[in-house]
Amino acid sequence: MFTLSTAARTTVIAASIGLSALGGVGAAAVAHAAVSSTLSADDSRFIEGMAEQGIVFDTPDQGVGLAHDICGEFARGTSFDTIAAEGIHQTDLTPYQVGYLIGGSVGVYCPQYHDELPA
Repeated sequence: MFTLSTAARTTVIAASIGLSALGGVGAAAVAHAAVSSTLSADDSRFIEGMAEQGIVFDTPDQGVGLAHDICGEFARGTSFDTIAAEGIHQTDLTPYQVGYLIGGSVGVYCPQYHDELPA
């Protein structure tokens, strides 16, 4: 079974906490200009947070959809390790980025699954 390194685990937690704290200043404000005006505040915060870590999507809607898919996996009882392994095998993201993506998804869209993230 795939497990994340300590650094990646820390990143998951940082993402889930940090994305909830992102504001409309600094780099986030610059990134916001590129985010579609049809996105919610949560959507914009998520896309901006991912962009700050070098995680970009073809469209903002694609990124938001993926985040909701990740939350759906947790809702179906899928473990963090399984979701992370799938992310590693199906994308060109690093383990660090996959951890950040999962943590950010949970932090913004489904904080009820925070306890499913590695400690």
